Amino acid sequence: MKDDGQLRVDAAELQRFIESMFQATGLNSVHAGMVADSLVMSDLRGTHSHGVVRAPFLIERLLKGGASVNPQIKVVRDAPATALLDGDSALGAVTATHAMRLAMDKAKTSGIGFVAANNSDFIGACAHYALMAIPENMIGIAWTNGYPGMTPWGGSAHNIGNNPIAFAAPGLTQGPVVLDMALSVAAGGKVRLAAKNNLRIPTDWIIDRHGKPTDNPADLAAGGALLPLGYKGYGLAVFGEILCGVLTGSRILSEIPAWFMDTQRDIGNGHIHMAIDISAFIEPDTFKNRVDQLALMLKKTPLLAGMQEILLPGERAWRVQKEQSDAGIRISDAVWNDLLVSADRLKIPVPAVLQ
Repeated sequence: MKDDGQLRVDAAELQRFIESMFQATGLNSVHAGMVADSLVMSDLRGTHSHGVVRAPFLIERLLKGGASVNPQIKVVRDAPATALLDGDSALGAVTATHAMRLAMDKAKTSGIGFVAANNSDFIGACAHYALMAIPENMIGIAWTNGYPGMTPWGGSAHNIGNNPIAFAAPGLTQGPVVLDMALSVAAGGKVRLAAKNNLRIPTDWIIDRHGKPTDNPADLAAGGALLPLGYKGYGLAVFGEILCGVLTGSRILSEIPAWFMDTQRDIGNGHIHMAIDISAFIEPDTFKNRVDQLALMLKKTPLLAGMQEILLPGERAWRVQKEQSDAGIRISDAVWNDLLVSADRLKIPVPAVLQ
C-alpha cells in the first residue's frame, strides 16, 4: 500500500530484513534479533523517530568499531534485587535487553529488580524495555542518559542529554498504559526525522547555534540544541544523569559523544531498568481491572472545546500497533531509501513493499 510519501512493509518481513542486515555486520543472530526488535517495535507503535530510521547509523557504529560486534556482557556487582552490568560496548539494545530480563528475573524472587548498566550505547526507545515486563505481570521502568543535545534550563547551548524515561503497566481491555518521554520538548530523533523528511518543526522544539528559536530541524545538527520540557524536564534530566550516569559509573554530559555522528567512538553511557512484580503487592487481575477503572474514570472528564476524547499514556501507540500489525508498517520514502543503500552495501535482499 503506497501512501503519499510513504510505503508499507509487513512487520514480520521488516523484522527479518533489519535482523539480516545486523547479522551481516557480524552480530550473532540473538543480538541481531534484539536490535531489530527494538527498532521495528518502535515503528510498529508509531514511534518512527526511534525505529528503522536509526538502523544505518547503528550499522555504521558496528562497521567502524564504535560498538562491539562480539560483546561479552557480564555482571560486575550482584545482589538479590540488584545488579550492575558491564555492556562491553555492545549496541544499547543488546545491553538493555539483557538488563531488563535480569531485572525481571530478580523481581520474581525479590518482588522488585533494579539492574543498572554501564559501558553501553544508544538504547533507542525506552518503552521497548519497559514493555518487556507486561507479559510477566510486572510494571516496567527504563531510563537512560546520552549525548548532551539539550540545553539546561536557561541555557543557550547543548550541555545535557534529553535522558528519556519510560513506564509501562498492564491493563485489560485498555491495553498497557505506557509513558515514554524525552525530557526535552521533542525527542532529538523526532527532530532528525523531520529533517530527513524535509519537514518544518514548531519553534519551541529547538534553538539554533546562536540560541535563537527556529523551525528548521537541520539547525539541530548544525550546532543547535533541544529545548528542555521546562525547568521540571531539566530537573528530571539532571536526575537521569545521576541515576544512569553517576550511579552506574558511566560517562556523563559532555563526556558522551554523539552516537549518530562519531560512529567510530564508544559511547560509554548508562541506563537503569526496573521490574516490579505486581503479585508481590496485589493480585495481577485485580490490578489490571483497577487500571481499566482508572482509565474509564479519566475518560469521563468533560472535554475542552475541539477535543475528541481523553487518551491514556500510550493509548494512541496501542491503537497504531494494532492497525499496523494488520496493514503493515508505514515507512517514509526517505527512510526506506536509506535502508536500501545499507542493504545494497551489505548484500542483503530487500523485502517486497505491500501493495
